Amino acid sequence: MNERSQIEVGTSDGTGIGGSARATGDGTPSLLRRWWLPALAALVAIGLSAWFGATRGLRGGAGGAEGFAAQLDMRPLGNIAVHGDGRLRSYDSFANTLMAFVSGHRRIAGQSPGFTYLDMMLRPEAYEDADVIYVKNRQVRAQIADALRAAAARDPAEMAEIDVRMDAFMNSGLISERLVRSPVLVPLMDTLSADLIRTQKSVEAINTAMAVKRPQLLLSRLRIIPPPDGDPERRWHGIEEAIPVRGADGALQMLPIAGMDAATQRTIASHWTDLVNGWLRQDARSVNSAMAGLAAQLPAVNPEVYPSQGRLALESWYFAVDNMSWVWLVYMACVIPLLMYAAYRWPTALRLGLALFVAAFILQTSATGIRWYISGRWPNSNMFEAVTTASWFGACAGVLLEIMLRNSAMRGLFALAAAVSSMVALMAAHFLPAYLNPNIANMMPVLHDVWLYIHTNVIIFAYVLIFMAAVSAALYLGWRVLGGPPDYARVGGAGSLIVPGRSALALDRGVVAMSGGAAVLGGPPGMAGLPADPSPAAGVSAGTAALRADRRASPGEVFDGVTMVLMEFSFILLWAGIVMGAIWADHSWGRPWGWDPKEVFALNTFLVFALLIHVRLKAKDKGLWTALLAILGAGVMLFNWIVINFVIAGLHSYA
Repeated sequence: MNERSQIEVGTSDGTGIGGSARATGDGTPSLLRRWWLPALAALVAIGLSAWFGATRGLRGGAGGAEGFAAQLDMRPLGNIAVHGDGRLRSYDSFANTLMAFVSGHRRIAGQSPGFTYLDMMLRPEAYEDADVIYVKNRQVRAQIADALRAAAARDPAEMAEIDVRMDAFMNSGLISERLVRSPVLVPLMDTLSADLIRTQKSVEAINTAMAVKRPQLLLSRLRIIPPPDGDPERRWHGIEEAIPVRGADGALQMLPIAGMDAATQRTIASHWTDLVNGWLRQDARSVNSAMAGLAAQLPAVNPEVYPSQGRLALESWYFAVDNMSWVWLVYMACVIPLLMYAAYRWPTALRLGLALFVAAFILQTSATGIRWYISGRWPNSNMFEAVTTASWFGACAGVLLEIMLRNSAMRGLFALAAAVSSMVALMAAHFLPAYLNPNIANMMPVLHDVWLYIHTNVIIFAYVLIFMAAVSAALYLGWRVLGGPPDYARVGGAGSLIVPGRSALALDRGVVAMSGGAAVLGGPPGMAGLPADPSPAAGVSAGTAALRADRRASPGEVFDGVTMVLMEFSFILLWAGIVMGAIWADHSWGRPWGWDPKEVFALNTFLVFALLIHVRLKAKDKGLWTALLAILGAGVMLFNWIVINFVIAGLHSYA
């Protein structure tokens, strides 16, 4: 064996994962290696398409509302400002938030939340026995359905109706107030309320839904008249304050709003009265005219404090397009060509994949910027924002690393890992709105601390890098399962950033780190044809010549190198985030550490990666153990985000 062959660890034909169908040096057919990633990509695409097709109908609103609702033009009303919970929002956004307390993420009869809000307020009798109250907990659904079926068992006609309704209830989670208030459910509700851990929250949500759907509450929350005196800090007036009321003598009289001229108040009251009367008559033309008049009159009350129409329209559009969570489809589209590039090393596949990745990144950046603009704060205060913003951080990292490593063997893989991470995050936001509530709310008082913006963003950045590392680790494990040799990146993680072009990511025994054509020797003199003279001058010239004999790094080295880059960056960020979290906790709660469940599992995630670093130094099969521990660390991180937030109560449950 000559000296050059001693440093070549990659595939013998230099084709990476692709190549000819002949057997490679380790006996594994290269045809098998050539097809496993495209096959995986096809299976992923088929699985995601099937999931999307099976669940899209459950989101509600697949078919448009008919009749009166279809004839209405709700856009003028949708763009008026409503004041509530300390912030101004568009009517569409406001109605979406309020209706979420009643029907969750479900739409009623294909109606928009804005239509349902007004219809529920003006025609409450139509919703007394309508299935509009959402019950998220499937265990609670089953117990309610069983109790109602048992009560109706003696009457065949009633039993048939209950069976149909309960089947629909178990599927959609929607039930009517009349059924919830049935006497047979009173003892069950008392029992469920007593179970503080599993079912009490569900009963509280049902009671909240029944309270919110009351016409009086819906009307009182409709604060759409700005303060006429020009003070932006003053509370806005509800529409009910402008409507004439009956006095003791039975005559209608208008109670003046301080600072507003009588003519303006009469105009607003007239438009609202026309809207109500037209709605009750189901006269779409009259309602459309009244909504347009109201939308034109309200900003004129006080233009100085009224939000811009552009901002209100943008907020309405943002919620109308499902918070742009559908961008996961664009990310999925870029995953397939990037996998094809990893398999075949086709430049066209890389260009297509990166182009789609950049397009998806621009769309996601737009969604993040729009949410930031309409909420007036950086989006990181609830689970929806934490997940989507973390995925955006990951996409940013993918873009930067692709630019930095555009000439390395790792090109395309950082974009792939970031695309998978963003795809999964946005799919969760799209398909799980009951858990990741997309509505914009104010931050809790405890979160108003400068350390929040540092600590939280650093932590979620570390978390998405951990998930990205798990993606490349999974690729490495797939390579090994299909017979790949135990290769690994000997330059090591972030150190690979200085290895240019196709130069070896790993050299047997002697590590040579190259930067701009210069080499620094790290092996024994005379190894692999390098000179015995350890002087820098001799080492640079001869070492560069030896390395430029060039060979393509094996897939195992590349996958492991990507995992190490992401893992090392995430390890540093996670350590910094935990330290800054302790500072924030000391500011907010008076102690730096309290063994809260989220604190404990953030520390557990850090310990897994600390273990990975030590195993990396000692284990013989470094690539395998790195991949396994990277995936284990991602599992602990996901447990921290999912189980701790939704199952185990703690001080961080709001996050």
